[in-house]
Amino acid sequence: MLKRLAILLSTGLALTQTISIRAEAQESLGTLGVSGIFLEPTFTYQEPSKSSFDAGRSFLAVTWTREPILSATLKVGNRSLIGIPARYGPEPVDQLGLIEGYAQADSVYGRVRAGLVPISFSLEGGDTEERLRFPRSLLFANRVVNLRDYGVSYHISFEGMFSDWSIHNGEGGTDLDNRMWFTFRAGYQASRRFKVGISGSTGSTTPSSTNPTGGTPYAGAGLDVNQPSKIRLANFFAEAQWGKVNFLTEVTSGDARQDSAAGKLGGGHFDIEWDTSDTHSLLARYDRFDPSASGNDKVNEYMIGWGWKSLYQNSVLYVFGSKQVFEGPSPDVHRALILWRITPQANSFRSPL
Repeated sequence: MLKRLAILLSTGLALTQTISIRAEAQESLGTLGVSGIFLEPTFTYQEPSKSSFDAGRSFLAVTWTREPILSATLKVGNRSLIGIPARYGPEPVDQLGLIEGYAQADSVYGRVRAGLVPISFSLEGGDTEERLRFPRSLLFANRVVNLRDYGVSYHISFEGMFSDWSIHNGEGGTDLDNRMWFTFRAGYQASRRFKVGISGSTGSTTPSSTNPTGGTPYAGAGLDVNQPSKIRLANFFAEAQWGKVNFLTEVTSGDARQDSAAGKLGGGHFDIEWDTSDTHSLLARYDRFDPSASGNDKVNEYMIGWGWKSLYQNSVLYVFGSKQVFEGPSPDVHRALILWRITPQANSFRSPL
């Protein structure tokens, strides 16, 4: 017994020395570094007497790069940044976790990503937190489409034309219903002064994903979670800059078909920002969202704001005031928001694309 123990210990020591020697001999390939830091401390006040502080859309990203083609990225932040659609249940609250994690290959034929990837739908979709001028629109606030999801994406651009294609789970997490979703975005961009395009998303669900426990349905799902559904979304977007004024508009329409009924949704917003100086700007938005054309649940939001920017626009303080007007008996909602967006990257807030 002692002899066997001695042989086991000597073998373990020899193996440890071998691994140590190999580790020392290993060459470090590529470079590893912090690729993104974004902080957005936020204060919200809502009548009557509701107020809160939170970290907003803050995140930290690390990227390993192997020139000239391969790279891998991990991004950590609040899991609400995944944008799990409301049809799959309530939104995660104050849960820190992995929000992006993908391998990437770049070539003259485009960019391919696989893993937990950004989903490019409209101007606001995907990893645009650093470049948004306003809080996300009602379409995303009501979690109609994914921001990120497990799947594969492809991007290519040539002489101003661009397109993004994604095949993904739909749930923003584990694939429970074995149904794939398809999302795309395509358009044209002329320098930084004009862009126009379309985007769309389509897929289906089953009760195994919308109500996996068979319990009480989530009230904000927007459909009957105990029935299969087929969902289609279409979007048009345009952005233009004229002098010191920037205009942006988006229009979205969609439908959800189920055995018992078919519902339609629609919405859109118009944004304007006027740079009154190099460091100050005025902002205004009109936003509309109708989750079901047949219901008495349409909401209109009116928002005005003021921005104070640093010289290189890597630090921006926004102050917003908004009013949400509901079509039904619900009372109007008045809010005040203070957002401080800060990142090491210069000129991060100029364009969503």
